[in-house]
Amino acid sequence: MELKKIVFFMLATLLILTGCTGKAQSGEENIVKIGALHPLSGGLANEGQEMRDAARLAVKEVNEAGGIKSLGGAKVELIEADHEGAPEKGMSEIQRLDREKVVGVIGAYSSGVTLPATQEAERAGIPFVVDIATVEEVTERGFKYTFRVQPPASMMAENFLEYFDVLNEMSETPLETVVLVHEDSVFGTSIASLIEKGASDHQIDVLDNIPHAATAADISSTINKINRLKPDAVIATTYLRDGTLLVNGLNQSNFQPKVIIGVANGAFSNTAFINDETDINQHIMDVNYSINPQSELALEVSQKYEDQFNKHMGPNAAYSYTATKVLIDAVERAGSTDRAKIQEALSETNLTEHILPQDTIVFDESGQNANAQAVLNQIINGETKVIYPDEYKNADPVLPTK
Repeated sequence: MELKKIVFFMLATLLILTGCTGKAQSGEENIVKIGALHPLSGGLANEGQEMRDAARLAVKEVNEAGGIKSLGGAKVELIEADHEGAPEKGMSEIQRLDREKVVGVIGAYSSGVTLPATQEAERAGIPFVVDIATVEEVTERGFKYTFRVQPPASMMAENFLEYFDVLNEMSETPLETVVLVHEDSVFGTSIASLIEKGASDHQIDVLDNIPHAATAADISSTINKINRLKPDAVIATTYLRDGTLLVNGLNQSNFQPKVIIGVANGAFSNTAFINDETDINQHIMDVNYSINPQSELALEVSQKYEDQFNKHMGPNAAYSYTATKVLIDAVERAGSTDRAKIQEALSETNLTEHILPQDTIVFDESGQNANAQAVLNQIINGETKVIYPDEYKNADPVLPTK
């Protein structure tokens, strides 16, 4: 009997020391895990690594500022996941992050991966804050755990049509005819279709709508079609590789449109394209995401990013940084690592202190950032500048561009 009493006493003491209230055990009680799902390898690795680095910066800032105060200064740990641009890998990585017991996930850059990844997160009850993925369906499936920071495809198209009208008001030589060029996944196709649908209301004559594979090694047939049609403007939705091919092809051809305008273009607002392709990128425009160049906080964060990673903070990185801060803000307000409570806190987000060119970040009933919008950027002397709307601009547009 005496031995049983001793064993019982030791077990009771152990339970008291380790905690029997459901909290994490020694060394883990002050750690909150969040997942970051991006293409860290494969054809989109440049973009994915840029976004991962932005999430790292956001986590570092929070930890250096004392961690999550409502959880006793708990430190945030970023669990990084690589979906390689493959939908099935995105789903399996969500399953792994679930096993890692993350309280939420940000991601995932590719719409084709984001759709199944958010579906898997919904099944597991994991809050998912989408940084980049434009396709409309992301927030149209009635999911409770999906929240998107960036503007959807419909808003990108709407912003483009509005800004196209503004450009025509500014220019002495109106733009009337366009050719739409886009990569052929759900990303490029959805945006091009929305633009084509609304074009006539803005007196835009769409001469052709030309898809291509983002992995295409040659798009000379597209260049030849543009040369035959001779549009005033080429409107492009691409990734970095195919977007660079398109601009190179147009520059080497006999015909030059008055303007090249990207819409959510993965090349034209990409740091690599802006910095490395100065021979061909002068005055190219893009209706896309950006930091707010009129915000002191945005400029400070951008400088930190450049100092830490030795590269410019592009729009993809700006949205990953923001998505990370949005998720951590929700954890702070929830005062809990319970995913359901964090989901509830996300639905009540009202974030005024951020780096984006928009008003307060709030989510509507579908999980969409209600104030999300794109801006009109232009590459001027190797730098991307916001040229519209006026409240965010830091340069005047150069028109015509050719």
